Amino acid sequence: MVGSLMFLIATSPDLMFIVSLISKYMKHPTESHLLAAKRILRYVKGTIGFKVFYKKGGDEELIDYTNNDYAGDQDDKKSTLGYVFMMNSGVVS
Repeated sequence: MVGSLMFLIATSPDLMFIVSLISKYMKHPTESHLLAAKRILRYVKGTIGFKVFYKKGGDEELIDYTNNDYAGDQDDKKSTLGYVFMMNSGVVS
């Protein structure tokens, strides 16, 4: 199951954060980590038909959005950062 989740990191940027978060507990997983992994897979099943649409032409301006949280992780006090880059109304990174 974990291998399937790791594949999703490369193919679904919306899952990257949560999969990387639960992968920190692979050495000593608990029942709650299994439940979290199953919830992720249910989310994937429910969104399998969603697609990213890239318009041809249009405004070729690169737009970025970022968000960060300084020492916000309750377990290890690590900071987190999220970002998205868009071009032609589609996500590129």
